[in-house]
Amino acid sequence: MSFRVNVPSGYNLLSSVHSWIYPDIQPVPERTGDGYFGRVYSIDNQHVALIIQQKNPGGSLRVDYSENDIENRTLRALVKRTLNLDFKIDVALKQISEDPIISHLAPLVSGVRPYMSPTPYEALIKTIIQQQVSYKSANVFTKRMIFGLTRPVSFKNQSWYYFPDARTITETGMDALREFGFGYKVEYIHRAARLVFEGELELDSFIGVPYEEVYTALKPIRGIGEWTIRVLSLAGLGNFTGFAYSDLVIQKILGNLYNQGRRMTTKQVQEHAQTWGDSSTMVLYLLMSAEVLGFLKS
Repeated sequence: MSFRVNVPSGYNLLSSVHSWIYPDIQPVPERTGDGYFGRVYSIDNQHVALIIQQKNPGGSLRVDYSENDIENRTLRALVKRTLNLDFKIDVALKQISEDPIISHLAPLVSGVRPYMSPTPYEALIKTIIQQQVSYKSANVFTKRMIFGLTRPVSFKNQSWYYFPDARTITETGMDALREFGFGYKVEYIHRAARLVFEGELELDSFIGVPYEEVYTALKPIRGIGEWTIRVLSLAGLGNFTGFAYSDLVIQKILGNLYNQGRRMTTKQVQEHAQTWGDSSTMVLYLLMSAEVLGFLKS
């Protein structure tokens, strides 16, 4: 079974996914290969494997999926949402192209759209894992958990993976979770999963909600601070009105570009971002994507 999805002009599937998922550390649970991206989505207690293929940047996507009872339109909407195919970056690209320091990046990142986790729950757990470590290390730890807590789904003679649900992480317990290398964050991961599993934390209810309300609701939970909430907003809620200005990676990037190699402070990042106007969040996202994709020279 399959369907096709049209994409924005120049959209590059693999560059967009690889801005968050390293090609050499998989599955987390995403997997990529020559012209394709795939993973298992958990929908209505069903594990559905999807393989999304794109022959060339700007070309439509072919989506093949395993047999299930989910409506085609639900799968189509999920693909468009997680790939953010309706997201506009024209203004951000214009700001980049008019900045002499980074103008050369505009054509390199023009095909990138923000890749998102299919659920806020998955985004939250992944974001907690990312705390205080590089994104690459976080991918390694997440991969260990994927292999340790889930069973592969066979589709088109390949193995595809899903993200462990809140019940699985809760019932696994903190001692077993420590084996994946999470360190002190085991407590945070387990608590967040338990709150979701027991129905005390309804993360889906935050979609479309102003950042301030999300912050107020999540900040009292131990292990979930402003950085985590900011990244969750981007990666799981589709809220691009703010950015994790305290992120060490973006501080280093802007320091190398604009501050003679000295890492910027949170305040300096915020102040510099204001020069890009309302598109500043997307400019910062594209700069981080450029770093991950190897477009920025150290």
